Amino acid sequence: MTTRKIIGTALICTLVLFGCNKGGSMGPEGMDPVQELINTTREQREQHFTVNATTGGQVIGTQGTRIIIPPNAFRRHNGSTVTGLVSISLLEAYSVADMVALNMQTKARNGNGRMALLSGGEVRLRAEANGEKVTPAAGQIMLMFPGDQLDPGMRAWIGEEDADGQLLWDGENDLVLVVDTNVADTGFWQNPGYYGEPWPANAFGDPNWPDYDFINCDRPLPPGGDSTDITINFPQGENARPQSTWLVFPDINCMVYMEAYEPSGIRAGFPVRVGLQGTIVALRIDENGQYYSSFTPITVVDGHQQDILMQATTQAQYLQDIGAL
Repeated sequence: MTTRKIIGTALICTLVLFGCNKGGSMGPEGMDPVQELINTTREQREQHFTVNATTGGQVIGTQGTRIIIPPNAFRRHNGSTVTGLVSISLLEAYSVADMVALNMQTKARNGNGRMALLSGGEVRLRAEANGEKVTPAAGQIMLMFPGDQLDPGMRAWIGEEDADGQLLWDGENDLVLVVDTNVADTGFWQNPGYYGEPWPANAFGDPNWPDYDFINCDRPLPPGGDSTDITINFPQGENARPQSTWLVFPDINCMVYMEAYEPSGIRAGFPVRVGLQGTIVALRIDENGQYYSSFTPITVVDGHQQDILMQATTQAQYLQDIGAL
């Protein structure tokens, strides 16, 4: 499993995201200001590449993601083969810092419930030709996640993001993981290995197919150990309740969305492993752009209840505090 920190990241991942606005101030266009911050960060972090669809090529992200594109591998909505130039956009999230900054959580469907995933990396991939979305032909384009400690338990998942920016991974369409340690060193790892999986084919005109922009290389927590729900009690009063709340567990490289709301705060609503050590990170941005944050260290116990307090801060200090987790 890859549980590393990428040098140069500005933010950190979490196990818990409370992403919609519950009693918080809205931005000038009605958007949660924390979500506005996330959207801006995504725009700044997104990498852009151009390849010739006819001849193929290779894309290497700044954190080591490799996209291997054979000739004539892209398709238009009508099934025809794309020729000429294709624009590829890539977001990479390998560290907990990236996952928080880009709001790319590591939680998956588990029957009717939810479960946390240990992450070996997440990406968002999009491709266009002449302003039109295009998709890989099934099984043609290979996506490679770098890993310094390869774990055969890692698998590929696909994610769907809703209108509120809540990302959830789906195991029903797991892709077979191919561990490939024979790819040449790209300079990102001393002895690199890669988790390989096809870039999922996408039928954009078919309502039965979601837009598989998000792809990850994750695994469920290994079996064993007790689990519990976690309740975070918010302070009351103006500028007291956060708009977004995270529970950060850097040691397992994991971030999960909290979605069970309570009158006094928020509850995880799914099992969290007892004994994990982490930090509750909470953020509020008011209508004047003033930041309020909370950083509360915890060790998860059975039936965990945790109070938090919000304190005035700046955007720069908030980012610095997250980067230090």
